[in-house]
Amino acid sequence: MKKIFLTGITGLVGSAFAVALLRERKDYEIVCLVRPGNGKNAAERVTGIIRDECAFDGCPELADEILAHISAVEGDVTTLDPVAMAADPRLAGTSIVFHCAADVNLGKDPTGRVFKINYNGTENVVKLAQLLKVREFHYVGTAYIAGKLCGTAYEDKPVDNGFNNPYEESKFKAEFLVRNSGIPFSVYRPAIVTGRRCDGRIRKPLAFYRILEFLGKFKSHNCKRAGVSPEEWISMKINFATKPSEHVYFVPIDYVQEAITALFQKPVTNTAYHITGDSPMTTRQIEETVCGVLRMDDVSVAVEEDAGAMDTKLMTRFVGDLFPYFSSDIVFDQTNVRKVLGDKILDWDYGKKGLETLIRSYYKDHFPEVQWIQTLAAEPIQRAPRRG
Repeated sequence: MKKIFLTGITGLVGSAFAVALLRERKDYEIVCLVRPGNGKNAAERVTGIIRDECAFDGCPELADEILAHISAVEGDVTTLDPVAMAADPRLAGTSIVFHCAADVNLGKDPTGRVFKINYNGTENVVKLAQLLKVREFHYVGTAYIAGKLCGTAYEDKPVDNGFNNPYEESKFKAEFLVRNSGIPFSVYRPAIVTGRRCDGRIRKPLAFYRILEFLGKFKSHNCKRAGVSPEEWISMKINFATKPSEHVYFVPIDYVQEAITALFQKPVTNTAYHITGDSPMTTRQIEETVCGVLRMDDVSVAVEEDAGAMDTKLMTRFVGDLFPYFSSDIVFDQTNVRKVLGDKILDWDYGKKGLETLIRSYYKDHFPEVQWIQTLAAEPIQRAPRRG
């Protein structure tokens, strides 16, 4: 039995990886580091998360079998004492570390929390791995350590190009802790994680979904103010005050799960992998699809259009931290993924149809009591939205 010490099992990627691996392999045991919370201890949180993930993956009947291979150790990467943890008998025989825990706040970091979790937390886990003398270190980073790069980001050549936020910088520096640890490593760098390919659904929406939530609420507010039904088309006169892009990398959660689980089982050769897919969207496609579903006219993405308007300022205040990911000129190299897993695993493309499906799925799943959103999520797009 191979023993893995895993952080971040309660997150989107960590839970998806754990369930996928243990569905395929019965020769692994996972010991996970988990904080208590919401009135539950570590073990109770893990049980709930794994049952939810199994249900999402369509295998609820396997939850008990999978949970039999998982145990929880209460703790936090930021307060982890590597020496004490290495002496814990529950970690005896650990040969692999899989570090997935992170703070994905893309805004400012006035308290230093992002750096504390992403950098100092990784520092603690690396020290623990060294004390345990593990054979492999697997690290989930982010494709956006490429920061402000314009051009191609290569998998094995991370370069400091300047960063858009403390999250990117902390993940860049944390990756180098892993690279310099002396332990054979694999690094996985997802892009913007979105709904799965078959039906667009996602268990735990993050990042892009904040824009969908904001626009839904904003339309409702504007319609109420104008005295019109939110099921009708409305001119929003709002601008995403940022440069449009041809390269917005939405990556389905099932692809992330499939790719990382497959790469994890390959030999560890000090390699990084872009888990981004190779079929980026454009901001124009995103704009047209979102506005088509929500029936909104006069929404634009441009740095020069109404950048000072009140509604634009409001949107920038609430979701402006996401703008760099919709104006990026980065192209993510796929050489290592193709070399190890072949071209077939990259043979998918969301396109506008797939994007429309994930938008509808999000609104159906996460706004069940909002009737106008349910109506629009169920009806076909009537026409192309007008642009201001």
